[in-house]
Amino acid sequence: MNKCLGSLCILLLLLLVEAAPQGSLITQLPGFNGKFLSNHYSGYISIDGNAENGKNLFYYFASSERNPSKDPVVLWLNGGPGCSSFDGFVYEHGPFNFVAAKSKEKLPTLHNNPYSWSKVSNIIYLDSPTGVGLSYSKNTTKYSTGDVQTASDTHAFLLKWFEEFPEFQANPFYVSGESYAGIYVPTLAFEIAKGIRSLTKPVINLK
Repeated sequence: MNKCLGSLCILLLLLLVEAAPQGSLITQLPGFNGKFLSNHYSGYISIDGNAENGKNLFYYFASSERNPSKDPVVLWLNGGPGCSSFDGFVYEHGPFNFVAAKSKEKLPTLHNNPYSWSKVSNIIYLDSPTGVGLSYSKNTTKYSTGDVQTASDTHAFLLKWFEEFPEFQANPFYVSGESYAGIYVPTLAFEIAKGIRSLTKPVINLK
């Protein structure tokens, strides 16, 4: 009887700490005929309101190909300001290499990238701030921003992201980027640190 109750408790805990949302799981991509080497997720997280009147930030997440439960979570931010983080995804360290199509009528061909950062980390590519890349708002006043607002919005995104992906909350978390991300990274790290000091939940394991 006790063993059955113990098993039931474990099952309930697993259900409560649900894994990444399956509705965001990517199972195929145009131009790619191979096998994904880890789980990929993509979608929008709404902050500052709901999807109708708030800011909707787009992300692409590739879990680690090595040990996703232990490897660090890395947030990648491109600079600009105004450059989509898909720049880093496509041309630098994303999970795929892209071979250009020979004509405009055809799609580029995708291959697994042997040097992807997803080999050793769980990496989030985020389009930020609102209006960059695929991130948007139906309320045009939401496009007015600055470095402090961008840091606050990205922190709000991360809090909601970790709520949707609770299995990664204990993983070490790093912020990285290039170009104008030299501003984004420290201002975001400062915002996260403030949240940690004020015991904002979920607690981000910032390194």
